[in-house]
Amino acid sequence: MNKKKMNELFPIASQTSIYDKNVLIEIINFLSKDNMKFKYLEIGSYLGGSLTPFLKNDYCSLVFSIDKRNQNLEDERGKIISYKNTSLNQMLDNLKKFNLNTKKLKTFNGDVKNFKKKIKFDLVFIDGIHTDINTFSDFLNSLKLLKKNGIILFHDSSIIFKSIKIIEVFLKQNNFKFSLVKFKDSEITGIFFNLYSRIFFKHKKFKFENFNKFIKNAENNLLMEQINNRLKIKFKISRFIKKKFPYKLSLITNKKILKF
Repeated sequence: MNKKKMNELFPIASQTSIYDKNVLIEIINFLSKDNMKFKYLEIGSYLGGSLTPFLKNDYCSLVFSIDKRNQNLEDERGKIISYKNTSLNQMLDNLKKFNLNTKKLKTFNGDVKNFKKKIKFDLVFIDGIHTDINTFSDFLNSLKLLKKNGIILFHDSSIIFKSIKIIEVFLKQNNFKFSLVKFKDSEITGIFFNLYSRIFFKHKKFKFENFNKFIKNAENNLLMEQINNRLKIKFKISRFIKKKFPYKLSLITNKKILKF
């Protein structure tokens, strides 16, 4: 897809890469290929950047955004990220600024485990709190809201890969019919259930990578980030002169809050 078309579909700045955006577009094309209507649920919408192609798509009949806003969130990297200044109204203003039709958009401010509406979705995109525990909780509660033939996508796979692997074990032990795929060069991993576990792979637009090989690289990268975020290293010149181990190591207890 050319840059102009991509910018039209994703006019709001977001934390999704060009590869992530291509995956979302092709998933939309897959779901709407037979002129079928579908419903989309997104967990963790931030400023609305990944909602826009669904709002623009005529075959997407409902867009539901669930987000735990106005709080500091920690993730598996040991970072604390502040979303205290990103309100629902700010997201809605962003969408209206680009003349997006928000009539089919519904929102819920809170955790998906407290979402009680009896709606079944064709596609769920999980991009909430990036801890393994929270990702697993989001998945279990999303599964209750998913149609029999449905898709669940996970963003930032390099951070929450352990949770995705545990989810794979859970699904196998409970005899679900599914396919798990890691999209090449993207941070998105997808789980396709029942009929979609088979027919999706006839859609030739995607390239995949081995999830277990991806995990090995992700583990090393995550470990380095955790060390950088949790370990304070000081070089002591006096110890170096005395030919002693010159580094002083200590745990960081007061973590810096990153603001978005």
